[in-house]
Amino acid sequence: MITVKFVRDDSRRITGVFMNGHAGYSEEGSDIVCAGASTLIYTLANSLETICGLSTDDSSNIVEGDDVSAEVTIPQWVFADEAKGDRAQVIAETIRTGFITLASSVNGDGEQYINIIEDN
Repeated sequence: MITVKFVRDDSRRITGVFMNGHAGYSEEGSDIVCAGASTLIYTLANSLETICGLSTDDSSNIVEGDDVSAEVTIPQWVFADEAKGDRAQVIAETIRTGFITLASSVNGDGEQYINIIEDN
C-alpha cells in the first residue's frame, strides 16, 4: 500500500507531502496506481520549482525502487511572499485533491491501495 501524508502548519497551510510504499495493484512495472501516485508527487515537486522558484534539490527527495519514497516540503520562507505562498498552496491542495481522487477510484471491495493521512 502507498501511504501519503500531508503535513500542515498552524495556519493550515500544507508544508510537506510524504509518500512511501508500493500499491500492489498489479505487478511492478505495470502498476497504474503507482504510476498515478508517482506522477502526482513529481508534478508537485516540479510545479513548486517552475511556478514558485523552489529548487527541487532543496525541497524534494524522491527515490524509486521496489517502493517509492518521497518527501516534498514547502519551506516557511515561501510564505513571506504572499503571492508565492498562495501559488504554492494552490499547487499543494490540487495535488492533495489528485491523491484523494486516485484513492477513491481504486480503493474498495476490501482493498486499499492508497492510504491518505492528514497531519493537522
